Amino acid sequence: MSALLVLGLVAVSRGATAALGVPDGLALAIGLDLAAVLSGVALYVAFAGLGGRTDPLRSLAVPLALSGAVLTLILVVGSLHAGSIDPKTGLPGLPLTAFLGSIIGTAETVLAAVLMASLRPLALHRRKRATLVTWGVFLGLVTVTALTVAGRPLTRYAPDVMAPFYLAAVLAGVALTVRQGWIAELSARRRWQAGGLALGLALVLGALLYSQIDGPGTLLVGDGTGEVRAVPYTFVLSRSLSSLMLIPTLFGALYGLAVTLSLLFGLSSATLQDQRAGERRALQSLADLSGRLLDRGELATAVARGPVEAGLADAAWVALTDPAQGQIRPVVVAAAGLSLDAAARAADADALYRAASEASGPLVLAHAESDHRVRARPGDGVASLVALPLGGMDHGPGGLTRGVLLVSRTTSDAFEPDDLAALDTFAGQAALSLSHADLFADALERERLTRELALAREVQQRLFPQSLPEIAGLELAAAERPAREVGGDYYDVVRLGDDCVGVMVADVSGKGTPAAFYMAELKGIFQAGSRLTRSPGALLAGANDALTPSLGRGVFASAAYAVVDAEAGTLRLARAGHTPAVLVRDPDRADGGMWLLRGDGLAIGLDRQGDTFRRTLHEQCLRLAPGDTLVLYTDGLTEARDAAGQEYGYDRLAAFVQRHAHASALDLRDLLLAEAHAWAGSDEPDDDTTFVVLRWTGRGEDVPLADITGGPPVTDRAWMTGTG
Repeated sequence: MSALLVLGLVAVSRGATAALGVPDGLALAIGLDLAAVLSGVALYVAFAGLGGRTDPLRSLAVPLALSGAVLTLILVVGSLHAGSIDPKTGLPGLPLTAFLGSIIGTAETVLAAVLMASLRPLALHRRKRATLVTWGVFLGLVTVTALTVAGRPLTRYAPDVMAPFYLAAVLAGVALTVRQGWIAELSARRRWQAGGLALGLALVLGALLYSQIDGPGTLLVGDGTGEVRAVPYTFVLSRSLSSLMLIPTLFGALYGLAVTLSLLFGLSSATLQDQRAGERRALQSLADLSGRLLDRGELATAVARGPVEAGLADAAWVALTDPAQGQIRPVVVAAAGLSLDAAARAADADALYRAASEASGPLVLAHAESDHRVRARPGDGVASLVALPLGGMDHGPGGLTRGVLLVSRTTSDAFEPDDLAALDTFAGQAALSLSHADLFADALERERLTRELALAREVQQRLFPQSLPEIAGLELAAAERPAREVGGDYYDVVRLGDDCVGVMVADVSGKGTPAAFYMAELKGIFQAGSRLTRSPGALLAGANDALTPSLGRGVFASAAYAVVDAEAGTLRLARAGHTPAVLVRDPDRADGGMWLLRGDGLAIGLDRQGDTFRRTLHEQCLRLAPGDTLVLYTDGLTEARDAAGQEYGYDRLAAFVQRHAHASALDLRDLLLAEAHAWAGSDEPDDDTTFVVLRWTGRGEDVPLADITGGPPVTDRAWMTGTG
């Protein structure tokens, strides 16, 4: 409104001058022309601000309708009024001429502003930086051209200085007429409609130009030498304003003609085909790479390059999460069009990753530099940005995707709907490829772990006795079943002499590979220490001293160690926090029965100084009788649960052994394995299960009945007092 008000004031001033018949002074004439030009520029800025991203057909239809109305106005005025310019004063011959000139001038000013504002989104389609620069240069040249004739009398020809600016402005306008990428996005029916509108616009604007050069829109003016020429009616309002409107009108006519020719000869289709070919190459390249590249990093690099090579973006970068490595925030791993460091600094990848994961489609930041999640400053080349979630068949924790693809352009509001559709398709393919790469990596990792665990299992199996010693009067049998490929249970049998053997059963806390390493260390200690002493307490105390420093925090090992002296017919037993041994004496004997031997003792590793370990450790000694059966075992056997969740327990184990007291050690081992399987209902135990069966058949000696009124037939004493 302010611009129109200024134009009205200029018109009033020109009308008053014509009525008085006295030309304006040079300063006033320049001021009025300058005010008129600025009003025209202000109208363009106002209309351009209202336009935004409009429908192409509307961008053609609005100026077409308005130009038709202005042309009609000129034709009506020209047919009813024959105006002229007085060659002596350089002013309109009649006040009516000045009035009509102001009306036509104002109408053409509005038309020029609307025309430029309407064609602007078409010419700046995809907003390439070079196009933006050309548009700015074009507007500047048009304005300068208009100002070269500011204050110049109507009877004088244009100065020579105007010609180069005029020519440069026209050339810039011609350069802009080839910007017609928007046509490729139209359907066939809408292309026909666009062609009709463009042709109509070119014809009407052409007619408008002709009417102001040598038609009804002109006034006759003499230059005082007898030569008569025609000038546009708008000269009456402002000669500068007339020049300002002339070039946009010419540009509009050329643009309409170029659109028409482009539609006729399919030039826009070629542009579209080039773009689609680029997009297809990018997708095909990604599809090929996804079949060959199974490395996550290399695939991410290919994903970043795709949009840039397809012409969909000036720069692109990929930020990925890696929950398997504990990395839940996305990290920029690949970039194209800018360095990796620059990409990491350009935007808050984590914030955009979360926003894109929640969005139903691409997250578009048309003016990225004003978004708080974008750190890039004006001039860094990130004026508009799109964040695309790299989802897939599976999402990460909290519904988040495995990462985000960020693409940018150096101009604001640069992504068209078809760009976003192509990028969305590309991101979907990229996410699928990354998902395949992750699945392949997981499969490789599982295979590697399987191979390593199988190797660990093989090595651990070699740590167990490959055969058991044969001692006259003593039967031995053992079994172990790990809950995983490798376990933390351990048993060993070492011959300590011709008639003496040591039997160890131990359980390292935890399961899997760490427990297996401690188990291997315990074997070394047992193999070395058992040959130094026949005292179970001394061996366990030494094992506590040797093993405790290497145990991790919270890790301990329980153990039971028995030494059988077949020549003496005795058994000595010590227990370091281990499950109680089951002792069953032949029920046919008067001193027969079953007992749980619960000698005191801390687990290895709980007392790092060793004093308390030694002070609490007890040894139990038993005079063996023929038919005695001793079972050393780990808690995997007694803590096994049935389908109802009930533990097997010590008492049920002791009763089972007593029921089969006459079975050989090997038979009892097999019966126990079958019993454990039947109780748990599965061949895969929840915990490592290990046990050793010792059955004393005797050597024909006569063993007197033991006193069992106070408990098992054993003597029990603290190890420190019994050392030696």
